[in-house]
Amino acid sequence: MTNAVYIVDAMNYIFRAYHGVPATITGPSGMPTNAVLGYLRTLLRIIKERKPQYLVSAFEGETSFRQTIYPAYKANRPGPPEDLQPQLAYCRRISEAIGVRCFELDGYEADDIIGTIALRMADRGYPVVIVTGDKDMSQLVRDGIRVYDIAREAWLDDVAVREKFGVTPAQIPDLLSLLGDSVDNIPGVHGVGDKTARAILSVCPSVEELVVSPHLDEQFSFRGRTEILRKIRENIESVRLSRQLATIACDAPIHVTPDTVRYRRGDSRTLIPLCDELGFRDIFHDIPIAVAQPSLF
Repeated sequence: MTNAVYIVDAMNYIFRAYHGVPATITGPSGMPTNAVLGYLRTLLRIIKERKPQYLVSAFEGETSFRQTIYPAYKANRPGPPEDLQPQLAYCRRISEAIGVRCFELDGYEADDIIGTIALRMADRGYPVVIVTGDKDMSQLVRDGIRVYDIAREAWLDDVAVREKFGVTPAQIPDLLSLLGDSVDNIPGVHGVGDKTARAILSVCPSVEELVVSPHLDEQFSFRGRTEILRKIRENIESVRLSRQLATIACDAPIHVTPDTVRYRRGDSRTLIPLCDELGFRDIFHDIPIAVAQPSLF
């Protein structure tokens, strides 16, 4: 699939690298560079193994519209560790320097940027591969869009999502609206577990069906059915809010065309001083170069 569009969930792999690559790796200035190095290796692995024509990275905006809807959203999440914060800017710079464009927009999360690019390119007929280890991205899977966790060599298509989560990709937000998410501080419905949520969604296309179709109750056989269904209906506004928070927005106002997502290869005029600044001289030679200059280092 050389014409596939690869969209990298930058923050997912930056945090993985931060926790997985030794913190003793530093640049000439003494700044830790473990997250930058691990993230760069992920990009280079995609470039080497997949040989993409189209490759971009998605980063987080400063704020999220979800916090306007629900101020407690992600309120319990700490900010990036102190020694990771300066590395984030370098992750953006190294991406652009090797020819991988970065997309981000204030008010939107990386998930929304990824969803927007994925749908717009899929609608143009391009196969799309979302490179991430985030389970929430599974809701974007459909014909022409797959999820690839390069760290685990795991691929998710429609069938794999159903097998892993017990629901269709389109039902992932409904699943999260019932279960909640303690990491993102999404409320959910207290007392509804994974097995019960799956049982409900095996009958209902969405949780909303429980409101408009009360006759569905007869089709459920799980323990405590009456009490659980009553609790969901009584808390339907909270469920709707949770679903809204869990749903990836695919309409971010960004400019997406085949040209804006094209992988451009590196420019040594930018790469040489940047690799020198980071202490990445050895890895420089693994980077495909489009624009070179006579003297390297």
